[in-house]
Amino acid sequence: MIRLRLSNKTMLLLSFLLAIILWLYVNIVHNPGKEQEFRVMLDTRGTIPQGLTIGELPQNVVVRVQGKNIIQLSGVRAQDFQATVDLSNLQEGVNNRPVQVTAPSGLQVVQVKPARLEITADRVIQKQLTVNAVIKGESKYGYTVLEPVIEPSTVLVHGTARLLKNVTSININVDVSGASQNIEQVQTVPLPTGLSATPERVKILVPVTRSLPYRDLPILPSYTGSPETNFQLVRVIAQPTNVRVYAPEEILNNLDSISTQVINIDGISKDTIRDVPLQLPSGVVDLIPGKVEVAIQVKPKQPAAEPEPPKETPPQGNTDEGDEAKQPSPGE
Repeated sequence: MIRLRLSNKTMLLLSFLLAIILWLYVNIVHNPGKEQEFRVMLDTRGTIPQGLTIGELPQNVVVRVQGKNIIQLSGVRAQDFQATVDLSNLQEGVNNRPVQVTAPSGLQVVQVKPARLEITADRVIQKQLTVNAVIKGESKYGYTVLEPVIEPSTVLVHGTARLLKNVTSININVDVSGASQNIEQVQTVPLPTGLSATPERVKILVPVTRSLPYRDLPILPSYTGSPETNFQLVRVIAQPTNVRVYAPEEILNNLDSISTQVINIDGISKDTIRDVPLQLPSGVVDLIPGKVEVAIQVKPKQPAAEPEPPKETPPQGNTDEGDEAKQPSPGE
């Protein structure tokens, strides 16, 4: 009898090889039905009939396949499958269409999830709708918001008949809180998802006017100080000379003029123009304009005049000559 002497390493290697052979034998011969799932991207074929549109389809389907053995499934990828749904000849409403799967050669498709799709087809229509401006908030006290002007006042809305069924008009919110002047905005037409408008944007003008009485009153410049020592103040003038005052009637009746804020003219040695805000009397809502230009005009002082010399008194004549004149000439 021949006895083989094998090392421990050799025996270990042989045992490992025998285990692999046994595993392959069991899986290939006695357990041929191996299954595996793949997530396959869903494609479409065919053309949607004109005038119809459909909602979103699932991006993937789950495909379970069976191979003869594990060897056959090894190396198979999701990209090796093709899953499609046919969109041709759809009818308006709900259409039930199967998902068709093509698997690699030798593999059997056991299950597809979902196996069929319910595809809702809607008619695409267009509808002319009115655009309305909805005013939110309140304008500044003393101001009134007039009827908004929208351009264009109607838009053409495109979408499915199902989505457009309950849409009768389009409302755009405009906030006028604290407004004291006209509001101009360009806004996108707000629509539910799946609808579009032509044009996509509209221009909105909300006129805002004053609602209080007013009077035009003179402006009185208010100043303090004095020019440089060698200069004198000529005049202080406001431009414009009048201001429009908005206030309740009882306040206007008690006003004769509006003063500027106090201007300091200390040390001025040349003509100066300053922007000066106007003082807002109690109860007055607004002043137009709110500030004015104040022109401050100065000139050098004239030197003091020298005193005039005393005038000489002209001679009044000789008294003696006068006496001689009174004497009679010879022969008188």
